[in-house]
Amino acid sequence: MLIKLYYIIIFLNLLCFSFRIAGRKNLGYASGIVALIANGALLISIAIQSGHLPLFNFFESFLFMTFVLGLLGLCIRGPKDYADKIRVWVWFEILVLLIMTLFFPKEPAFSMYNYGYILIILFHIFRYVSLPLMLYASAFYIQFIIQREKNERTRLLSQQGRNFLLLSAGLFLTSEYIGIIWCQIGWGDFWMWGLNFLQSIFIVLFLMLAFHLPGKGKFYEDIKSIIGGLAGFAVLTLYIVRGLLG
Repeated sequence: MLIKLYYIIIFLNLLCFSFRIAGRKNLGYASGIVALIANGALLISIAIQSGHLPLFNFFESFLFMTFVLGLLGLCIRGPKDYADKIRVWVWFEILVLLIMTLFFPKEPAFSMYNYGYILIILFHIFRYVSLPLMLYASAFYIQFIIQREKNERTRLLSQQGRNFLLLSAGLFLTSEYIGIIWCQIGWGDFWMWGLNFLQSIFIVLFLMLAFHLPGKGKFYEDIKSIIGGLAGFAVLTLYIVRGLLG
């Protein structure tokens, strides 16, 4: 049943993306809502079957992130022409997330005693909300980059992208702080070298580059927008590599 619902979700999101590309706004919005409901139903089913929140393996966490990103995509506000174009990029990102899940086991994580521990739950929630927000910010940056005219109206796209990227960075750093407390309590130290910590270092360094690249003017604004547009995909790549390495 879970697998069938999973493939239905892929189909619904592909349908939504197709409607967005074709300019069928109402059908795109309706299919997006149905896809979101189906995604939520699958997450609830996983939680009931596994006995824990759907956050603890690649399959669960990516379905959780597609739900968050889909919710963000449906809630876009602003000029209709920009909002509709941004939604196209959002659903493209959702499909990328779903395609990635095809290469990993499609089953809930095995139940473990510490999956009910509040610090572990909060760590994963903040982390897996931060990535969809980064991808959401990337959608704004991408739309800003491809706009032919660069005026105050289109610069709002870049500003909104930066705002969402800042929010995602704040959530990611919050998850890292919670992880420090978790590590301190569980292992008696706040730092241990490993793949997770190395991944976090790369993400923090990339975010620092996105926010603090020196220089002013149109050229540097474009460079910062490109880095911002790549942010979500760069972090997604790190997550995938981490998942492949176990």
